[in-house]
Amino acid sequence: MAVMLGLGLWGLDRGTMWRDESVTYQLARRTLPQIRDALGTVDAVHGLYYLLMHPVLALWPSEVTMRLPSVLAAVAATALVAALGCRLARPRVGLWAGLLYATTPVVTHYAQEGRSYALVAASAAGATYLLVGAVGRATSPAGRAGGQADRPARGPALAPGEGTALAPGPAPGAAPTPPPAPGPGAASATRVRSAVRVRGDVPRPGPGPGGLEARGRAAGWRWAAYGGVVAVTALLHVFAVLMLAAHALTLLVSRAPRRVWWGWGSAAAGAVGAVVPLALVARRQSAQIAWIRHPTPGRLWAVVEEFAGPSALVLAVNLLLLAIAVIRPRRRTLTAVALPLICVPPVLLFALALHRPCFHERYLLFALAGIPLLAAAGADRLAEAVAGRPAEAVVGRRRAVVAAAGVLAVGCAFAWQFPLHQREREPLSRQDDLAALAAVVGRLTRPGEPVLYDPPKERRIAIAYPRPLAGLRDIALATPGPASGTLYGVDVGPAELLRRLDGARSAWLIAADEPETRGPKAPVLTGHFRLAYSLCLPGVRLERYVRAGPAH
Repeated sequence: MAVMLGLGLWGLDRGTMWRDESVTYQLARRTLPQIRDALGTVDAVHGLYYLLMHPVLALWPSEVTMRLPSVLAAVAATALVAALGCRLARPRVGLWAGLLYATTPVVTHYAQEGRSYALVAASAAGATYLLVGAVGRATSPAGRAGGQADRPARGPALAPGEGTALAPGPAPGAAPTPPPAPGPGAASATRVRSAVRVRGDVPRPGPGPGGLEARGRAAGWRWAAYGGVVAVTALLHVFAVLMLAAHALTLLVSRAPRRVWWGWGSAAAGAVGAVVPLALVARRQSAQIAWIRHPTPGRLWAVVEEFAGPSALVLAVNLLLLAIAVIRPRRRTLTAVALPLICVPPVLLFALALHRPCFHERYLLFALAGIPLLAAAGADRLAEAVAGRPAEAVVGRRRAVVAAAGVLAVGCAFAWQFPLHQREREPLSRQDDLAALAAVVGRLTRPGEPVLYDPPKERRIAIAYPRPLAGLRDIALATPGPASGTLYGVDVGPAELLRRLDGARSAWLIAADEPETRGPKAPVLTGHFRLAYSLCLPGVRLERYVRAGPAH
C-alpha cells in the first residue's frame, strides 16, 4: 500500500487534463439536477462516478483533487490483491502479488487519471475477496452447523489434501498434522480441534444447535455484502458485471456445494437486476464509443502485453511464472480464483465486441488483479523447486531471505521499466494536452474576436482551461451545456450563424483534425471568408478566416 501510494502521488500534477478528464471535471462540478439531465443524453455509464466526484470537486476543484480518489482506489486495490494472496496462499505470496500490482505501469496510469477505472478495479477486488470469504466460511468445517461440526467435512475438494471449495486447507505434500498425545479426554479434544479453529492453542467450543439461525443470518449477510459490492462495481462501469462469469467459473472448478451456489446465485441475480436499467440506457448511448473498431485477435494479445508487461523482459518472466502456477499449482485455490479472472472477462468482452465494437483495455482493468496473484504463486513454486524442499520446511531466517529475494526481484522489474513510469507522468502520456492547446490559442488570438468550435466537442478546450480563451466570443453557441443537458452545449444553425457573422471581418475556427467529424461551420466560413492562417496542433487545427468581400 505504501509503494502504491508513493507511485500514485509521484508526478500526480501533470499540469494538464486530457479530453476524458475534462468531461469528469466539467460534469462533476455541475449541480445535481444538471448532472441528471446530462446523463440522460450522454455518459450514463459513468453516472455514479460523477455523483461520487461531485462533493470531492466541490471542496477544491483542481486536477490533483480530481485524481486523488483514483490514487486511493489503487491503494485499496493493492491491499486487496495482497490480502487475497495471503488468504489463498501465504503472506509472502500476498506481499509479492501486492508489489507486482502496484509497480505495473498500466496500474499507475489509471491510478493517476480522473476517471472511474481505478475505482472499478478496487471494487472488483473487494468483491472477489468477499466471494472467497463467503465460500470459505460456508464450506469450512467451522462454518457448518450444529452436529455437523463434529464430523469430517464432506463434499468435493479442490484437490487431494486441500480444503473443500475455497476453504483454505493444507497444501499438497505438507506433513500431516500429528495426532494429539493419548490421555484423559483425548478423544473429545481431537474432535473439537478437527472441527473448530484454535486461537492461541485454546480450543473454542463448537456451535450448538441454537446457533443455526445465527449462522444462517451471517451467511446471508456475507452474500448480501458480496452482491452489493458487485452491483456498485457494475454501476461504476457496466462491463464490470463480467466478473460474475469469472466468479461462476471459480465456483465450478472448485466444485462448490449447492448451498454456495444458492447464495452466490441470489447475490448475482440482485446485482444484475440493479445494473440492467443502466445497461439499457448505455445501449442507447453507444454512439459515444463509435470510434472503437472491431477487434482482432491481436487486441487480446495487446491486453496481455499491457497487463503483464509491457517491456519484453518483464512480460517473458511474468508469462513463465504464470505458466508455472497453472501447470504445477501448489495452491489450487489461488489458481481457481485468479485464472478465471484473467481469462473470462477479456474473452467475453472480445466476443461482445465482434457484434458491437466495445473492446478496450481500460474496460478490463479489474481483471488485471489475477496476473500478479498467479505470478506470485508461480514465483513461490519456483522458490520451492530451487530450495529442494516445501516451503513449510523452510523456517526462520531462510524464509525471510526467500521473501526478501522476491521483493528484490520486483524491485528490479520496476527499475527495468522505470522509463515507462516516467513517461506516464508526462503531459503527452495521454491522448491530448488541453492546457497546451489553450495556451497556444490564447497567444494567437485577441480579445473580442469570434471563434467557432467544429464540432462542438472541441469546446472542451475552453471548458477545461477557460482563462486563455476568456476574451473570445463563442459566436455559434445557442445554449450552454449545463442549461441544455449536454456536454458541450447546443449550436445555432447555419443561417443564424451567418447572421451572427455579419459585420465580422475575421473569425477563428478550432476544428477537429478528422474530416469526418466536421460539422456545418466550416462551409459557412469558406463560402464568405478566405483562409488566412492555419496551424496544425495535436488533434486539432487552428484556422483564421478573413472576409473575402466588404463586411455588411
